[in-house]
Amino acid sequence: MNDIKIWLLGALLVAPLLAAAGPAELEELADIDARQDQLNLKKDWARYRLEKKQHECYDKFFTSSCLENARLDYRKEIKEIREQEIPMHDRQRLLKSIIKDESDKERIAQRESAEKAAKRQENLKAYETKQAEEAKREADIAKKKEDADKRSKENKKATPF
Repeated sequence: MNDIKIWLLGALLVAPLLAAAGPAELEELADIDARQDQLNLKKDWARYRLEKKQHECYDKFFTSSCLENARLDYRKEIKEIREQEIPMHDRQRLLKSIIKDESDKERIAQRESAEKAAKRQENLKAYETKQAEEAKREADIAKKKEDADKRSKENKKATPF
């Protein structure tokens, strides 16, 4: 049994060196998720058995000893499950990093394409044009306000009162 675990661990650690991200990695991630669901189910059953044993212990005279044994059995079950989870989680992290790296490379390649560069240049020109128009509008508004203030002062001077 330990030989199988060691072989599986070795295979999980060496396999990423041989592959790039693709559909196989996505399928493997889905498989890991399915296995994690099974392990979660095992954990739930182990928890259920613990609670059931604890409940039964309260009917016995040596309650604390019975509770200790129940917890010890639970820890043994959980330890076996965790031993399966650790290499699986390592592989999952590795697959996710491979997929993320590939998507980052694709995003960078798209960003560096000639079409995108031309589009960015157009957007930059449009932005600069809008900024210039906005500055002109603000200057016109400030001038109109100044003219209005000037006219109001002239009107105040012109009133006979």
